Amino acid sequence: MKKAVIIIPTYNEKENINKIIDQLEDIFKKIKNFQMEILVVDDSSPDGTGQIVKQKGKKYTGVHLFINKEKKGLGAAYIKGFKFAMDKLGADIVFEFDADGSHQPKYILGMLEQIEKGADVVVGSRYIPGGSMPEDWGLNRKIVSYFGNLICRLVFLTFQYKDMTSGFRATKTEFLQKIDFDNLLSMQYAYKIHLYYALHKLGAKIVEYPIDFVDRTEGKSKFPKNNVIDSLRVVFTLRWRESQKFIKVCLVGFIGAIIQFSIFNLLRNLLTPEYANTIAVEIAVISNFIINNIWTFKEDRIQFTKFKRLGYKFLQFNFVSLGSILIQFLVMKIGVSFLGRSILWENILVACGILIGLIWNYTMYTRIIWKKK
Repeated sequence: MKKAVIIIPTYNEKENINKIIDQLEDIFKKIKNFQMEILVVDDSSPDGTGQIVKQKGKKYTGVHLFINKEKKGLGAAYIKGFKFAMDKLGADIVFEFDADGSHQPKYILGMLEQIEKGADVVVGSRYIPGGSMPEDWGLNRKIVSYFGNLICRLVFLTFQYKDMTSGFRATKTEFLQKIDFDNLLSMQYAYKIHLYYALHKLGAKIVEYPIDFVDRTEGKSKFPKNNVIDSLRVVFTLRWRESQKFIKVCLVGFIGAIIQFSIFNLLRNLLTPEYANTIAVEIAVISNFIINNIWTFKEDRIQFTKFKRLGYKFLQFNFVSLGSILIQFLVMKIGVSFLGRSILWENILVACGILIGLIWNYTMYTRIIWKKK
């Protein structure tokens, strides 16, 4: 039986934690296919939150307390909770669950059902049919939340997701184990954006599950004043990192394009345009592979001394490049049939094929050839 651990970070939550643990334990009775446990990560609360959790641990088996001596933010607390749940408790699934009452335990059962159906990550979403925001939230807060998600989706080009800032998530630990937690860009609320995007980049199957988000009724809000600025910093820093690699791919592609244009124009009077261009593309492919391996993807480069792996990856690179070759072949074939033969139009068609092929190449390079380990 797989184990699911509900991680709850706390700081001065004595008004909420007692009730939340009882509510969670009531829900656990309805869950048959998972071993359910609770891990409270308490930032040394002076109000006695930790003592309440210790008392609950005597009443319920599977209630754990981790005292965090350094209060560094919500993200830092969750990260310590992830590591403890994976290393000490043997968790297969972990839930991010806030202590303020905004996340309702009743949704855990449905989220676990999505895990059983094949999801790797289940996000409690406020922005899909069936989900909602608190009715008593002011217009300003609703606008900040809505446009925060919209900016994430626009910048990351992840329009398939509706709620990238949700803090209510269930995640398989096999994916969390691949995350470099020490290098997340934020230890505050914005950690959840970086983590969401990192899980997306790992290829995790992310499913959104509708929830009604409710505002806290007890205790004091811990929503940081700089959350918007911090979130924007995380979003645009991640986009810039991705763009740097894309820019490098473009520059390497430009070098390959020069090679391709040169070879094409040498061969265009000896062969038909489409075949002359195909040969030129293959020579450019060899150049692109070498330069990308040395420069663009240097952190994941294939060592030239590992001949077997290098040969395999080069063959794989050529196979992937067949997509680009086919794109450029079709662009040239169709273009010539409509426009006729001329040196100007043929070179324009070569350029069009390169641009379309570039999108294909970048996608395949990052997902197959130099995929993150």
